[in-house]
Amino acid sequence: MNSVYGLTAENLLRTLPEVFRNDKKMVALASSIADVLAARPEEIRQLMIYSRIDDLSEELLDMLAYDFKVDWWDGDYTLEEKRKTLKDSWRVHRMLGTKAAVETAISAIYPETQVREWFEYGGEPYHFRLLIDSTFEGIDPNKHQRVLDRVEYYKNLRSVLDEIEYYDAGGTAVQYVGASYLGCEIIDSSVAVQY
Repeated sequence: MNSVYGLTAENLLRTLPEVFRNDKKMVALASSIADVLAARPEEIRQLMIYSRIDDLSEELLDMLAYDFKVDWWDGDYTLEEKRKTLKDSWRVHRMLGTKAAVETAISAIYPETQVREWFEYGGEPYHFRLLIDSTFEGIDPNKHQRVLDRVEYYKNLRSVLDEIEYYDAGGTAVQYVGASYLGCEIIDSSVAVQY
């Protein structure tokens, strides 16, 4: 860190309110605390969790998810899914019940997920569809269940999920065979309608 903005005793003392700067006892106390804090930058860095989510252990991520009330958290997520879910959780909490919340939440499992609202495809009011690019992720029953759980949590209460379309942007339809194991009906080699 540079000396202008770094964690130094001088910088910490600069933040001392004017009223305390006139009290010799407060200045002495603040000075001794500033010296102790400035001598422990690595310990203080360990306390910075928001900026270090990509460096935190899986065990700590699980604890943070509980503390931050990430109710859609699943201990079986991969480490990468856990990190992405925790990073997105603050944004999602602000947007619960919106299209953006659903897309953000599902994108932790399947990147490039899109929500199509009823007026975009001629459906019934307050219905929607999910378009999920499974090109590199594949379709698996556990991930599909996580998608359904997240949709249920994030969507507006009045909204109804009509269908989930898994598509392969690479042009092959081999992945869609797996959708039949998920309790879905395959339509046009790409649309999986939940039973």
